Amino acid sequence: MAKNKVKMEGMLELREVVARLEDVLSNLKAGSICMAVGEDCVTLRPTSIVSVSMKASQKKDKEKFSLELSWKIGREADTAPEARITSGEAA
Repeated sequence: MAKNKVKMEGMLELREVVARLEDVLSNLKAGSICMAVGEDCVTLRPTSIVSVSMKASQKKDKEKFSLELSWKIGREADTAPEARITSGEAA
């Protein structure tokens, strides 16, 4: 399979980020994600087993949250630790 890649980086208003994340969620539920940047497009079709990496960090004047999803056909599921996503402090 040829390697296809599209990338988008930049500053967006929070409401735009939320809308794009909602699009990702909707398309994941539908079974495929197509990301287009300009004339370049990559269509992904997740398998039933998905590897998940979530990270959250804080520094003096910067906060960061990253989410990475990946999958490979025929890969066995590993047990992932439980992580909760909330809008407030952990109890």
